[in-house]
Amino acid sequence: MRHNKIIKIMAVISATLIVCLGTYWQHRLMPLKKVQVNQTSIPTIFVGGDYARAFSTAGFVHRLTAAHLMTKGLIVHVSQSGHVSVQQFAPLKANPTIQVIFADNHHAKRQARQFATVIAILAKRYHVTRYNAVGHSSGGNIIFDYLTANIDHPAKINKFVTIGSTYPGVTRKTIQQLPTRFPVLNIGDQIWQTTGDGGVKLDDVLKFSQQLRAAGWHPQTTIIHGSPLTAEHSMLHINPQVDLRLIQFLYGVIN
Repeated sequence: MRHNKIIKIMAVISATLIVCLGTYWQHRLMPLKKVQVNQTSIPTIFVGGDYARAFSTAGFVHRLTAAHLMTKGLIVHVSQSGHVSVQQFAPLKANPTIQVIFADNHHAKRQARQFATVIAILAKRYHVTRYNAVGHSSGGNIIFDYLTANIDHPAKINKFVTIGSTYPGVTRKTIQQLPTRFPVLNIGDQIWQTTGDGGVKLDDVLKFSQQLRAAGWHPQTTIIHGSPLTAEHSMLHINPQVDLRLIQFLYGVIN
């Protein structure tokens, strides 16, 4: 009898959790469901940060595809040795996404070299000629290190979004090594009135925008303010404010 009672209690708790999660998910999607954006076949490549797995970029893809603002296109897995395997879910149309997931995901310089292989494969097999790039934390460093490397670039970057990333050691000379000029969105965050997001300092994030402007660029900068539940470093990739700012920048919102 007691055993059955425990089972019933657990069932009620589980059902309540499912309902709460469903309600929370719909709440997160609500701002996105009211938005319409322009359509393009230019894919957007998502790269997570240190020790990030698929989860860190899958949130963007799940929410934005559920809101019919993007289309889940490819997931690219890169092994520690640099071997690249690709899963295709849809043609690269209607604001397609490409997630790049590194097995060795805490050596940004090495990952930048592996990222070059990814871009070459995307250009050859999937005829990608232009792409947007979104990097969270050190994912931004991977993309930036690739872009400033003295190598051939078989596909041209269209727009770059850097989220909660810092760029120590970057100089004006480094910025001049970028292959071309392109729009940049730099997103930082601040927990209440602290100096940053608990992972990086806001001033360090904003320094990248300052360096770009000093070199003659015109970056857009957005600061997310909030509690640890919305503005903590690892929460940026599950923050609907970031989602909205991302699609506004990449595609332009239709009134």
